[in-house]
Amino acid sequence: MKNLMLSGGIFHPFAETSHCIAGYLDRLGIHSEIVGVQDGFDRLQSEVFDLVTINALSWSMTQDDKYLPFRDEFAFSPTATDRAAFETHLAGGGGLLGLHTAAICFDSWPEWPSILGVGWVWGQSHHPMPNYVRIEGHGEAFDIWDELYCDLTLDPDTQVLATGTVAGVSTSQPVLTTKGRSVYLALGHDMTATGNHNYEQLLANAVKIALGQREG
Repeated sequence: MKNLMLSGGIFHPFAETSHCIAGYLDRLGIHSEIVGVQDGFDRLQSEVFDLVTINALSWSMTQDDKYLPFRDEFAFSPTATDRAAFETHLAGGGGLLGLHTAAICFDSWPEWPSILGVGWVWGQSHHPMPNYVRIEGHGEAFDIWDELYCDLTLDPDTQVLATGTVAGVSTSQPVLTTKGRSVYLALGHDMTATGNHNYEQLLANAVKIALGQREG
C-alpha cells in the first residue's frame, strides 16, 4: 500500500517525526513517500495513493504578527486545484490520517475541519506546555509526554475513540477521532511522543481505520 505523507512547518521537528512514523507504517506493509505540502498536493493531481497523511503545520499564518518572519517560507493556502485533487482522493476511497498539527492546517479552506472531522479555532483552541498526558479509550490506557490540544471543534459526525487528560486542564480532550475514513490522532508533537511504543500501537489502530481495515 502507498502512503503520501505531507510534512513540514514551524515549531515542530517534522523531518524526524515523519521518518519515525514512516518506519511504523513500513511494519504494517505501507510504503510512505514523505514530501512537502505543496508537492503533496501536486502529486495528488496525477497519482493515486491508498492513504494521505498530514504531519505538517501549514496554514495562512495571518493570525498573529509573530508568524511574520516565517510567512514567506511556510505560509500556504491550497488552491481550488489542490482542493479538488484532495477531494478526488477521498471520493475514490482513499484514507486520510491527520496528525497533531493537521487540525490547524489549511485555515483558508472552509471545508477542511469537516473533512478531517476536527478543527482548530483561533481564540478558542489552545494547549498547555508539554506534560504527561493520560490516554484512555479504544482499548488503550497509558501515559505519554506530549502537547495536548484543547477545545478543538468537532464535526457533528465525528466519533471520539480516545481522550487525553493533563494537569491544569479540567476536562478530557479528544486525541483519536474518526469521521468515516478520515482519522485524526492529536498526539505527536516531537520524538518523545512518537517514540513512545504506545503511540505506535495507537497509530496502527488509526491507520487501519483510515484504510477501512477496522471499524471505528
